[in-house]
Amino acid sequence: MGVRSFSIGYSYKIRKSECIANEAYFSNVSCVLKPINWTRSVMNMDCDIKDILTDIKMTVEVFYKDSSNLYKPFAVKFSFDICQLLKNKTKRFLLEKYAMNHLEKWTNVNHSCPFTGHLFAREFHLDEVSLPTLPFQDYKIAFNFSGDKPSKHLGLVFIYFEVLEDYYKNKRINPRPK
Repeated sequence: MGVRSFSIGYSYKIRKSECIANEAYFSNVSCVLKPINWTRSVMNMDCDIKDILTDIKMTVEVFYKDSSNLYKPFAVKFSFDICQLLKNKTKRFLLEKYAMNHLEKWTNVNHSCPFTGHLFAREFHLDEVSLPTLPFQDYKIAFNFSGDKPSKHLGLVFIYFEVLEDYYKNKRINPRPK
């Protein structure tokens, strides 16, 4: 399945990704960014689970890059229990539905807990259709995963992306003088 491009005057391009896994729970961790064209790139992630993972929670936070090149919190931070959402597929709020639709679409996280074996994400990308319009600048999304009670740190995934203006879409075409 390829990446579909839907141009509405801007695009989201992933510039960099980082996967930081707790080695006590994961092995063979890879996080690869693949450029598609000037305005699109996709991310592929893989890891092997060493033990059984139950009661997985995820916190998502968005940051923007300010004029001093530091990332500052940008209005969005939410947490949810992945196992509960996969178990109760009908009782979801808007952000939970959005996150779970993306997890189920691009990963093999498509069944209820516990998780064992190999986890992967294929062709993960940020698209203009499902994300809100953001100002033109650089952003970072931090996904923080934790597990069993009491909370144990499982890993972090950072996605650095830029909102780009579609030059050709917004370019005014002036007729040639006669």
